[in-house]
Amino acid sequence: MRKVTRIVDDPAAKWGFRREPATYEEAEKITGFRLDRRSSFLITRAGEVEQEAQCTVECSGCSCDCSTCSYGYASHKAGGCQECGYTGKRRMYFGFPPSPPKRKTS
Repeated sequence: MRKVTRIVDDPAAKWGFRREPATYEEAEKITGFRLDRRSSFLITRAGEVEQEAQCTVECSGCSCDCSTCSYGYASHKAGGCQECGYTGKRRMYFGFPPSPPKRKTS
């Protein structure tokens, strides 16, 4: 489900901040244009709006360490480590500035 969240300073929280729900209308007041309801957005502590995205990449913490492998050292994908849950993959989350909607031309 797509949503809008806000980062709020909270000294009592583990990392010094927490996420709380926000509305598309609040985020649209900041950006000055209508946001795509098919995407998730984040209002940062600095008061900026970011569109949230994610991608899957290979884990940087593990690699092929089988020196006895007939293919050679680091020749195939990682088998995983405790950090990535033995999958060899990591999910990266990032934000980027939302772009205004394109105008329709007739």
